[in-house]
Amino acid sequence: MASSLAKPFRRGTSPRVALLPAGGFYALVFALPVVALLVLSFWTANGFKLIPGFTLDNYVKILTSPLYRALMLRTIGVAFATTAIVVPVAFALAYCMRFVFERRGQMILQIILLSLFSGYLVRIYAWRTILGKQGLLNSTLQWLGLIDQPLEFLIYSNTAVVITLSGLLLPLAVLPLYSAMLNVPRDFLEAARDLGAGKAYCLRTVLVPMVMPGLRTAFAFAFLLSAGDFVTPSLVGGTQSLLIGNVIADQFRGIGSNWPLGAAMAFVVVAVMLCSFLAVVALIGRATRW
Repeated sequence: MASSLAKPFRRGTSPRVALLPAGGFYALVFALPVVALLVLSFWTANGFKLIPGFTLDNYVKILTSPLYRALMLRTIGVAFATTAIVVPVAFALAYCMRFVFERRGQMILQIILLSLFSGYLVRIYAWRTILGKQGLLNSTLQWLGLIDQPLEFLIYSNTAVVITLSGLLLPLAVLPLYSAMLNVPRDFLEAARDLGAGKAYCLRTVLVPMVMPGLRTAFAFAFLLSAGDFVTPSLVGGTQSLLIGNVIADQFRGIGSNWPLGAAMAFVVVAVMLCSFLAVVALIGRATRW
């Protein structure tokens, strides 16, 4: 009976009508807030009062301020450093799960998924405990006699932010890469090697192009999420390692907040990060064709 009711519904319903619920939900929870934020970015603020209008002063202030430029460059640097660690490690781990420890790949995947069940703040505080002056890493190095004093750069620095973000984002980068590698037959790699291709050449010309969608997704996760994070710099970065996300968050809370300026900052960050992401993806695609 259920199948007989489902058939007329599928035949008589156009794809556009079927997409209406999902499209309406997307417009309500994503598109509408983004449009409202864009409109807000052209307003001004006087104290706690928002003044509607159309002005580019917020964008001019962001683009001409040395402070905001320095924060943006620091954010891009941290994002690229995090991505440079996360993506190669995630690629190597996914490769081992698929081609080296193939029988145990699913078990390793379950362990990676299990790590995501812990809260985001819990994992940040765990890394804070590991990297602290009296943390696990410094204590172990001192116990081994490798250092005499705790390494201060491991906490409340850009290094601490990069290490913590790398640990947080690594599981998210592994998932799309492992999923993409599952679609790569082992025979393709073996055929390339039988034809005389070395491991590095086979990896660059066969495997990487075939997993490029997963590689782009992993890069997007690592780069965009690290660039937009403001919790991690607040907890492990200290006052000298704040990113542009921290400034944006401050514009929407506390004394001296400026919602239009914060909205304009958000769109500038989106534009800069999107251009950087597309440029790097284009370079990766060109490198695989050399």
